[in-house]
Amino acid sequence: MDVKELKKERMQNLLDATSFREPKKIPVGAEILTWPFSYAGVRYADVMDDAVKTAQAYVKFLDDIQLDFLWGGMVTSAVNALQAMGCNHFALGDDGTAIIHRQPEVEFMEAEEYADLIGDLDAFKAGLLRRRVKALQLPREQAYEKVLLALRAIRPWVEANAMIKEAIFEERGVAELTGNPVMFMGPLTVLFDKYRGIKDTLVDLRRRPEVVRQACDVILDDRKRLLSAYDPKEYGYPYPFASTVYHVECFLSPAQYDEYYFNHFMETCLPYMEAGAKFFLKGEGSFINTIDRFRRLPKGSVIFMLDQDDPFEIYKAIGDWQTVATGITVDLLKTGTKEQCVDYVKRSFDTFAPGGGFIFMQNKPLLCANDAKTENLIAVYETANELSLQ
Repeated sequence: MDVKELKKERMQNLLDATSFREPKKIPVGAEILTWPFSYAGVRYADVMDDAVKTAQAYVKFLDDIQLDFLWGGMVTSAVNALQAMGCNHFALGDDGTAIIHRQPEVEFMEAEEYADLIGDLDAFKAGLLRRRVKALQLPREQAYEKVLLALRAIRPWVEANAMIKEAIFEERGVAELTGNPVMFMGPLTVLFDKYRGIKDTLVDLRRRPEVVRQACDVILDDRKRLLSAYDPKEYGYPYPFASTVYHVECFLSPAQYDEYYFNHFMETCLPYMEAGAKFFLKGEGSFINTIDRFRRLPKGSVIFMLDQDDPFEIYKAIGDWQTVATGITVDLLKTGTKEQCVDYVKRSFDTFAPGGGFIFMQNKPLLCANDAKTENLIAVYETANELSLQ
């Protein structure tokens, strides 16, 4: 089959499966980060300055593993460029491949800075950026030199990612699960991830809830302003896969969850869902205690990538209304036998496949060499692709 036709068919299968129609083939996919370098037998540190070698190593796993769709599929951070600018928030791990987010190195806002955030969000963000990027604190000529170094360092990263995307999505016809630019991140997660940090955000929810609410209102207004550039009528079919994410939400009570995530998500994103958009929800932690909320949204408008929750329990709760993206766990890929992995895949297809509303992928991204035994991974995807056609 022609590659363009193959990609078109894969996209149609994604649309059918997530719309609760029986697809010709149940979509089989994955979330991939820097693990492909280990599969290719190289360290990212040894190829990162050569875009061609980086791209060739990254896509080698596709010679052995057939995917219909991919979530991710790129080197996520230009580590060398960030470090050239004096920003050490990301670094290569000891294996020379995994990219680590070093949150203890991040300069977060202080409690007294809530007033600055609430008063002028753009000015607050600019000030926080200057604190975090040391080069921006230097005199103009020295800062300029750092910027030039960063631009030289970022070039192979940009070129490699362009080659990787071309090789995966165009040359091999893999469907991109989230080609839609519409993305929603709850305002409390923005505060949690970007401005205040994990511990202090959760402390603030108890000690200063009113100021947290005010800050979230300002952040939400900013998110709405950004989304206003996208007319819902233009972001449904044929590329309907938008995205949202859970970070802080798994730490919240059901009442807090409604206040700080779900009500905002429904208010902001329902027009896109009504126009046909489907939001891929990248889950972190457990959220089965709030899963019932998603029955208020149009059928087939959300795709759950599960993390800690038992997919069979999630399926009982919501599987007739929203899509589950599941089928194997990274724990099994790493520590289980090949037989255990294959049995889990078979049970997943037996349970989730009938009637649509199921796409196959693992529950956590593949990041490091030890995230999966190669023997298990190949057996799992061979089995999944065989069962997807039955």
